[in-house]
Amino acid sequence: MSLLDVIRSAVKVADTVTKPLQADVTFEHYVSSDAYGVQIFDAPTTLKAILEKKQRNVKTPAGQLAISTSQLTFLDVDQLMAATAGNGITVRDRITLSDGSSPVPILNVGGFVDAGTSLPVATEAWLQ
Repeated sequence: MSLLDVIRSAVKVADTVTKPLQADVTFEHYVSSDAYGVQIFDAPTTLKAILEKKQRNVKTPAGQLAISTSQLTFLDVDQLMAATAGNGITVRDRITLSDGSSPVPILNVGGFVDAGTSLPVATEAWLQ
């Protein structure tokens, strides 16, 4: 058994154990922009994620330092891939937290990538 197999198994166990504690978030996957610059998103879908409300400094993909107020950790890879058409989360997507707040901008996305499948083992998203 390789280290990657151990990590895959551990993430599945963590997902199962923490499922009752995970928050429901509404996720809208970015599709494109029209000729007027209006962003077009897929239909909203509900995803489960571990929500941590904690301020921290995060570097955006543009290299700017921003303050993140929340961090989401998505442990269910199959659910996430289905919601994102196999592309994973990007900073252009929109997330609405379970408290009903307006779509929260995604500052950055990270996580471990499974070298065997090229899919994330778990995905983290830092929100503004």
